[in-house]
Amino acid sequence: MQQPQPQQEDILVWFLRVWGQIEANYIRILTGFGIAIVAALIVLFFYRAQTQRADAARTALGDVYIALYEGRVEDAIASSQEVMETYAGEAEAGEALMALANLHYEEGRIAEASTYFQQYLDEYPTDGPLGYGAWSGFASCLENEEKFAEAGQQFASFAEAHAGSPFAPIALKEAGRCYELGKMPQQASDAYQKIVKEYDESSVTRFARGQLNLMGIEID
Repeated sequence: MQQPQPQQEDILVWFLRVWGQIEANYIRILTGFGIAIVAALIVLFFYRAQTQRADAARTALGDVYIALYEGRVEDAIASSQEVMETYAGEAEAGEALMALANLHYEEGRIAEASTYFQQYLDEYPTDGPLGYGAWSGFASCLENEEKFAEAGQQFASFAEAHAGSPFAPIALKEAGRCYELGKMPQQASDAYQKIVKEYDESSVTRFARGQLNLMGIEID
């Protein structure tokens, strides 16, 4: 289980202290304010603390993007790591993790990039743009190492796990491409045919049909 952050620990200590005072003086509280009002104030305190934490996380993530925009790669990497560690559990930490993975990939640090992409897949939802980004990023690391079969399988696995995702046909296209690079025509054909049969209105269907035609395979 994830350990509480320092701010969360402070809030918990405060809550226990205040709740002890409420229990000791609940008759006067009921008479003067009403327990519902006190409870509402406590909830508001928690909400504001969490909102402040989320705001701080967004601000810190903004520093990552500013560094990227200005071309300060090492600063962006350092800021990404800080956001990940300081705001673990927040959505911004996931974005920072993806930024970190992509930065390492762009710098040619494939092993580090692969580790961070895998970490995202282990700790965050794998659907949506970021989820597909992590899945395809990990596959790209495999492709970079010329592990074409594994890369193709990685892309195909995304399409299988998220068949209803708009990224599914794109993943199949990438799977077919990797299989072709790995001299695996049957697997490539299967991926392209699945696009045509299940995602006929996708933007990548024309590409899939073209590749199948080159293979001598016609599909109505």
